Amino acid sequence: MDELMQNPAVQAGIAPFIVALVAAGLLRKTRFLGLAQIAGFAVLIALAIGFSFESLTSTRKLVIVGLLTLVPLLLLEFKNWSARPVLRSSVALLVGLAAVWVVLRVLQQKELPSALLAGVASAAYLFILVESTLRVSDDSVRGAAAGLMLGLASGALALLGASALLAQVGIAVGAAAGATLLVQMISGTRSPTGATLSLPASVVAGLVGLLAVFTGALPWFCLLPTLAIPWATCLVPAGSRPVWLTAFLTSLAASVPLLLALGLAWFTAASPST
Repeated sequence: MDELMQNPAVQAGIAPFIVALVAAGLLRKTRFLGLAQIAGFAVLIALAIGFSFESLTSTRKLVIVGLLTLVPLLLLEFKNWSARPVLRSSVALLVGLAAVWVVLRVLQQKELPSALLAGVASAAYLFILVESTLRVSDDSVRGAAAGLMLGLASGALALLGASALLAQVGIAVGAAAGATLLVQMISGTRSPTGATLSLPASVVAGLVGLLAVFTGALPWFCLLPTLAIPWATCLVPAGSRPVWLTAFLTSLAASVPLLLALGLAWFTAASPST
């Protein structure tokens, strides 16, 4: 059993998906479906990283920020405030500032102008990614599809950037978001969640992408197509089609910028000039 739990595929994909699927099944009629994504993320932490924070590495800072998404998720959904633009932007701004804290150790090794530029760019990337995900997640199918594709994109990009552990983290949150989407497809009904459904997945995926750039070998510009993933989910109108079909088409649309990001990373890695 221990050997099975050490398998990267189980740690990053199967276990987070199963736990998130069970949690999503229990929470699908509530506004707290996003908690299923945190549950899947917590499984990955338990199996591959651990909950010890004695040494605050960048990865452990990512873990802390990812788990802390529980707080705004509960507050905004409990009070039904998640759709308010000011609060949505405030959450995205806090995440952007948290991103600077996560990569701070790397920034401190740079010259001041480069550090300032990299810090502002990191905060802006997370702000745009999270704010747009919160904006499209007023539709639970779009939100879950965005979280699924963001997680898979960050995991694959981290793998191409030679960051195996970060790849596991990204894939795990993608699998957890996929579980929240699958539950809606099976039940045939959208969940009554507000805009925070994929807040955990977008935050963790965004930080995984940043760390793949700062601590791995991923070029920064490979992250740019991922900013279009949440908006790509809007290309499929809700309509009167079955939920499963809408979910499939929405995920298909969101996979286009994902493939662009992967293609850019692959081409860059294969280029002799790099």
